[in-house]
Amino acid sequence: MRYTLVLHWPEATTEELGEEAMAEGQRAFAAYGAALEQAGVLLSAEVLQPSVATTTVRAGDGGLLVQDGPFADTKEQLGGTVVIDVPDLDAALEWARRAPNAAWGAVEVRPGATYWADGSWRPNA
Repeated sequence: MRYTLVLHWPEATTEELGEEAMAEGQRAFAAYGAALEQAGVLLSAEVLQPSVATTTVRAGDGGLLVQDGPFADTKEQLGGTVVIDVPDLDAALEWARRAPNAAWGAVEVRPGATYWADGSWRPNA
């Protein structure tokens, strides 16, 4: 079953974190990605640019609202996603526990409902 691990963490620049902490985080995520890949559960993974690069679009009330910035103003921002295919929630939770940012942010585990493949939507089973 497919699960998306939604990675949240406080945003900070390299200057705020320090070069060594940034390099340590990058090494931790490289090791995590390699472990997911080696286990054969990784479908995709992406670290997002900072929330200042976000554009939010809403349609309704007869028009289109395009807003700079994320949907919600919070301390923690969506930092990335990892999509995995594992047998059950317990396996997904174990991979979430191993995500490097679980130590300094949060990892939301959400099962997929449907996914797009080969030209059509398919139920997540």
